[in-house]
Amino acid sequence: MAEGNDTLTAALTPTQRLAAAAAGFTADTLPPDTLEAAKDYLLDHIAVSLYGMQQPWSGFVADMVAADGGAAQASVYGRNLRVPAQAAALVNGTAAHGFELDDWHAGSLSHLGAAVIPAVLAVAERDHRHGRDVLAAIVAGYEVMARAGMSGIPSIIMRGYHPTGTHGPVGAAAGVGNLLRVSPETMTWALGIGASCAAGLMEFSQDEAGTMVKRVHAGRAAQAGVVAVDLALRGLTAPRASLDGKYGYCRVLSDAPNPEALVQGLDEDFEIRRNNVKPYACCGMLHAPMDAVEDLMRRHGIRLEDIDDIVIGGSRAVVEQHASTVIESVMAAQYSMPYAAAVALLGRSLDPRMFDEGRYRDPELVGLARRVRLEIDPEIEAVFPGKLGGSARIRLKNGRQFESRIIDARGTTDNPFGREDIVAKARALCGGLLPVAAVDELIERVLAFDRAGDAGGLARFLDASVRGGPA
Repeated sequence: MAEGNDTLTAALTPTQRLAAAAAGFTADTLPPDTLEAAKDYLLDHIAVSLYGMQQPWSGFVADMVAADGGAAQASVYGRNLRVPAQAAALVNGTAAHGFELDDWHAGSLSHLGAAVIPAVLAVAERDHRHGRDVLAAIVAGYEVMARAGMSGIPSIIMRGYHPTGTHGPVGAAAGVGNLLRVSPETMTWALGIGASCAAGLMEFSQDEAGTMVKRVHAGRAAQAGVVAVDLALRGLTAPRASLDGKYGYCRVLSDAPNPEALVQGLDEDFEIRRNNVKPYACCGMLHAPMDAVEDLMRRHGIRLEDIDDIVIGGSRAVVEQHASTVIESVMAAQYSMPYAAAVALLGRSLDPRMFDEGRYRDPELVGLARRVRLEIDPEIEAVFPGKLGGSARIRLKNGRQFESRIIDARGTTDNPFGREDIVAKARALCGGLLPVAAVDELIERVLAFDRAGDAGGLARFLDASVRGGPA
């Protein structure tokens, strides 16, 4: 019997094998630590989304879906607005990715939570699903999105695709498909439909004005995941090898496809264990160099007026895509290594307001950023993209020189945030948006989400709390 099953499995494509695994994850069979991790990322997601919902780009998307109307199926976080599930996923995903504070996965160079969680929560609210099922669906979505990404990274981003926008529809489809308990065949179709929605360009990282479109990449990915599953459930088919075939996802988007990543070690470990939490409101590639700068400034008691030269070392991707010192927007600031280094030189890395509209025009920050030089650090390039390390070298006017190299930034898998750190981050971000008692209850609700009989209660609580009404 076992031999027959092995033969059957071998006949499946990697896409089908990944789809079958994702369809089969349940809260009863997943390791308990993966469900606890899902709670942590859910809390982080809600906090960063509420913060991101205050930004103008999130408002533009919310206004659009409100004007379009439609069935009141799912909530836009904290805005007392219910719209079709796919529309809620679009807005909430945009808000989650709205201020560069959302979780990220180094191996796939993408933001898993911003694409997966809005899709899963919208459908869970629409269909009145249990909290335990939501947590399992998050694990499934993270697993598939990470593996889809690892099948083509780093080539995908170096060719100019934005990974969250390209991997995201596949991961969101996996999360929603798992939530709705679809068959392996239907999951295969859903992943294929999601793969055909892959989109997102890195040109925003080259534009001095930064622009806003990057924020929508995650929202659009979440929306595509909802649409993909809804279509697959209606019988819309997609190829058996959408991710790994001759013209499948990884071979089309990447110059160095690695389809084995789709299934290697599948069911033996889980990528949600290798996800990262952001302490700083900027691109994750900039975090380790920021840590290195703050380490030098603190450890050696360096004063700004004594600095003669500042060199940041990073991967080729950092040097080629994050070197601008002409900052004309929030987006440009959040993607500029020189600007992020200037924030770190001031010891203000943890303050998201340092990236607010107009702050990037501060003469002190501008002056510091223009003094920062970038170079490829061979040791950092050697471990990219699995680790997004960075280095800093500061030379003083008296000739003394100090250097720090950080392989694992704060919040990453090997230098992780514990639950208490994630809770503290949530309190800091939500403190100005919700009453203190509501922040406490939000944390309690999410950390007990496995006991939530109707996942939609979380959205209703957010509406009541943000409006200041009774919970």
